[in-house]
Amino acid sequence: MDVSLQLYSINQETKKDFKKSVEKVSEIGYNGVEFAGYGDLTAAEVADLLKETNLYSVGSHCGLNAFTDTFEETLAFNKTIGSKYIICPWAKVDTKEEIDTLVQALNAAGDIAAEENIKVGYHNHAHEFVQVDGKYALDIIAENTNDNVVLELDVFWVAYAGIDPIEYIKKWGKKVELIHVKQINENKANVDVADGILDMKKIKEAAEYATYFVVEHEEFDKPVWDAIRNDYEALSQM
Repeated sequence: MDVSLQLYSINQETKKDFKKSVEKVSEIGYNGVEFAGYGDLTAAEVADLLKETNLYSVGSHCGLNAFTDTFEETLAFNKTIGSKYIICPWAKVDTKEEIDTLVQALNAAGDIAAEENIKVGYHNHAHEFVQVDGKYALDIIAENTNDNVVLELDVFWVAYAGIDPIEYIKKWGKKVELIHVKQINENKANVDVADGILDMKKIKEAAEYATYFVVEHEEFDKPVWDAIRNDYEALSQM
């Protein structure tokens, strides 16, 4: 499995020293990173850092305003650093109007990004499994976005919402191009990959159209770097 790390997982470390943190991610063995901020570096500096550490950019998590207000700038930055995706990590989807606004923004940005061979995506939490007009909000998003817009499915949050991640991955098939590998236990806590209830091997097998598997870890019962290393080792042995 080609394993990358969502850098938000180590945000307390990147706040101290962004470059050294990224270097440590590479030293552990991760193949790529997904950004949630750039440590005040320019696009050229980020590109140089990736080259120095032999990492690639899966993509970036950018707020919805980056799609609606500053997408040309967002796209240019991600083109420079070699991103494959630009992902919206959260949006309000409690009403049909909010979903429509999100879908329109993603479709418009996706069409523009496609000209640079970059795709746009949406990353779920649990609130997208609210029922809106008799359907899950995430289903409405998936149904109404075009082929330039994909799902980055966070399996922790799918399970947290009471949905089987494997069945949900199969439901959307080709739409699911990225998986957030994030483990959950019986108490709905985020734990090391090896210590939870989700079978990541079966999830990988179900996600037959997914190219990128991105570790995200937000709750820690041990030093951060120990957990990040544990996750990599568990997945690399898969």
